[in-house]
Amino acid sequence: AFVIKDILDRFNIKRNLALEFGVERAYSTSTFANYFKKVIGVDPFNWLLTDGYLRDYFTVIDLVKDYNNIELVKGFSEEFINEHYNERFDLIHIDIGYDTHCYLTTFPSAEWAVQHSDCVLFHDTISFPEINKVCEELSERFGFDYYNYSEEIGPAGQVCGLGILIKKI
Repeated sequence: AFVIKDILDRFNIKRNLALEFGVERAYSTSTFANYFKKVIGVDPFNWLLTDGYLRDYFTVIDLVKDYNNIELVKGFSEEFINEHYNERFDLIHIDIGYDTHCYLTTFPSAEWAVQHSDCVLFHDTISFPEINKVCEELSERFGFDYYNYSEEIGPAGQVCGLGILIKKI
């Protein structure tokens, strides 16, 4: 949570509207809700996670019930993009693909994200090297500075990595 505040402060990110593709247990969604006026979390909410936790829409709604600034959208990032194609966001966080985090499933949403926000975050850039590759390519193609924060730790204590793409001024 502290790294998010540092990112927002360091890069002077506005705090009106954040978008998250991939909500899972809503940890980062609720973290963003502490800093943004509104957070939209997009997820299909139909996964059985490897630890046996069923993540459905109603379970996650219950997890974030104390936040009146979170809107959860049941669906895939591609569907959301089609409906909100021209919208801009102060920050977009991408954590899709869950157990796979592969290049092919991440790249299309990530490419749209860098065209609709000056700050795009990516979870698992170290634990899934293909996500790091997405960040590197988008950084070069769209003129973003890329920082790979290697101290981002997952719930099991593993180093996950947090990719930070910031539009060059």
